[in-house]
Amino acid sequence: MFDNLIKPARALGFDPDRLKLLDALVEDGITGGLYPAAAYAVMRHGMVAAHGAFGHPQPDSFPSARTQTNTIFDIASLTKSFTGVLLMRSVERGKILLTQSLGAVLPAEAAMSPLAHITIKQLATHTSGLPAWLPLFKSPRSAVSDILNTHPTVEPGTKYTYSDLGYILLGHVVAQINSKPLDRLAHDELFQPLGMTDSGYNPPVHLHARIAATGHSRDRVGQTIVGTVHDENANGLGGVSGHAGIFSTVQDLCRFALAVQFPTTAAHFSIPQAAGVAARRVARESQIPAAVGSHGIGWFIGANPYLPSGDLASPKAYGHTGFTGTMIVFEPDLDLCMILLTNRVYMPGDGAGVLKLRRQFVNIVVGSIDQ
Repeated sequence: MFDNLIKPARALGFDPDRLKLLDALVEDGITGGLYPAAAYAVMRHGMVAAHGAFGHPQPDSFPSARTQTNTIFDIASLTKSFTGVLLMRSVERGKILLTQSLGAVLPAEAAMSPLAHITIKQLATHTSGLPAWLPLFKSPRSAVSDILNTHPTVEPGTKYTYSDLGYILLGHVVAQINSKPLDRLAHDELFQPLGMTDSGYNPPVHLHARIAATGHSRDRVGQTIVGTVHDENANGLGGVSGHAGIFSTVQDLCRFALAVQFPTTAAHFSIPQAAGVAARRVARESQIPAAVGSHGIGWFIGANPYLPSGDLASPKAYGHTGFTGTMIVFEPDLDLCMILLTNRVYMPGDGAGVLKLRRQFVNIVVGSIDQ
């Protein structure tokens, strides 16, 4: 189906010459040592105006294959957006309220927890008071138990702290209320119906040759990683978590984008909506006071500094990024979606170069629209 989505950039309102600057930008990331592999797609009105793939996903292998738009990447925290969709699908089916407390949703596990009074919305918007990260993979206890025994660092609802811990709990919550393991739930509710055939947790061995390698994980020092999640805590959870663990491709994420933002085109290709109209609207609107921050359900929103909206996107932009060097950004005012996948954690360094490049990428795309 990916080929059927491709349409000339001019027909979608882009200046093709300006849009071609993306290829040089992404390729410069390879020559500059930011990552060994990258793939991208730009969508407008539900069609693909530009796409590209560069470098070698497993540079130490022989022969070393070239990156393609169906190369599989560890998308890291883009997983949180899928968890957010699963949560909103549960909300619209009456299985849970965003205002419910954790203790009420998980009475057997959380009733006596110091987090019992925290709401599902606070977990989803990173305002729960939980710390950003803990080395859960080093603990002999389960990650969920460790988090439920963690005291908030501030009064819930008063401060925005981007926290993997909250989304680990959310993944556990949506699995429990749907009576299905998280990986099976994501497959049955999203990957299979959307036709995301190369996406999922713990990719099977026969797909490993197409997976972009990662490295420099704190629990596998010195190892090149192919086919298992880079994130240490997700790996400690068996590769399945609400905060990280999903592998996907540019082609599959275009299908996800259709389900999230482009319902007319999605219907044309028989792709169901990710959630209903109201649920998708709530998810992409900030659910916290402006004085605290800006975050939807599974999405960075508008002024959130974690959203790589560059200098030209509108305040309605929303999206997410991943530690491995990934992003998906929507710009509703321009009916636009931008997807960039890299394996920047294969390289040493703090990723600052990719943080800049993602914003440059958005500037080039938005700046290329001339009608």
